[in-house]
Amino acid sequence: MIRLAAVCLPALLLAGCLFPPEPMTTQAEEIRTLFLIIFGLGALVFVGVEGFLIYAVFRYRRRDDRLPAQHHGNTKVEIVWTIIPTVIVLILFVTSMFTLGSISARSDNPVVIEVEGFQWQWTFRYENGYAVTGNFIEPPVLVVPAGDPVRLKLISRDVIHSFFVPAFLIKVDVVPFGQGQAPNELEFTVTAPGTYRGQCAEFCGLLHASMTFTVQALAPADFDAWLAAAASATPTPAASVPPDLHVVELSADNIAFSVHELEVPAGEPFIVRFTNAEGVDHNVAIYDGTEILFTGTKVTGPDVTVDYLVDALDPGEYTFICDFHPIQAMTGTLMVR
Repeated sequence: MIRLAAVCLPALLLAGCLFPPEPMTTQAEEIRTLFLIIFGLGALVFVGVEGFLIYAVFRYRRRDDRLPAQHHGNTKVEIVWTIIPTVIVLILFVTSMFTLGSISARSDNPVVIEVEGFQWQWTFRYENGYAVTGNFIEPPVLVVPAGDPVRLKLISRDVIHSFFVPAFLIKVDVVPFGQGQAPNELEFTVTAPGTYRGQCAEFCGLLHASMTFTVQALAPADFDAWLAAAASATPTPAASVPPDLHVVELSADNIAFSVHELEVPAGEPFIVRFTNAEGVDHNVAIYDGTEILFTGTKVTGPDVTVDYLVDALDPGEYTFICDFHPIQAMTGTLMVR
């Protein structure tokens, strides 16, 4: 029994993750403090109850068949075991309300960023017009200033998602509210520059595990410089399309490609004329197994058409896919003959 306990107890303790990670926002510090209060009171109750049970087992274990003395009750004991849990609940109620009020408070001049979740990635939009959308190969980076309040407006394009950064010790559901309803918000102040991982914490479909992102906290001066550079960056101009190239047409609507097999000639460049018929981000990428041969730029619809110029490929079968929605309806076979 001792050997078994020596093996199982550490595993149980490690699997339980007794304490949350180091808090990296001012709100997370308050949440951790509340957690420690709850943990301490829970530990006190556990030790008291289990200790009394163990004492009672050994002190009052049966020694013979005689019936022990019977007692109707003890008023003092009943008063004590009523007062103790009442005090504990009051402590938890008061500290929880104060913590909830503090972390829900809103600042006067925060950095406001719109966070849009969709199956199965994120788009981050800043007030100056800059936006970044991730895909399952390259998740997006949410850049924020350290030491300044940041307010996220959480919007869902389809189903319920959840914005979760473990180092922030809080997660907020991203709900597809209807027109006229205010979205959920999350406000925080990162305490130190650094990089923190994040993810969707609400199962939202087939590629839920791909809904990851990174939060990069910069010093305020560095953030201002980054934001100015991001806003002024001009997109790369589209490559000129040589005439007389083979053209294949492909469109996307209702999160699905119009066709799932394309055929092009081998040994010469070709054009994929891609139309995004819906207001969802799509693109076309070409893979040889897991090797990326071509990645088309993001196309935001509805009814936007681009021409992708693809370099010559050797004969064979390849896969074309939407990086933003790599599901069965948005993959296909490219035959190069």
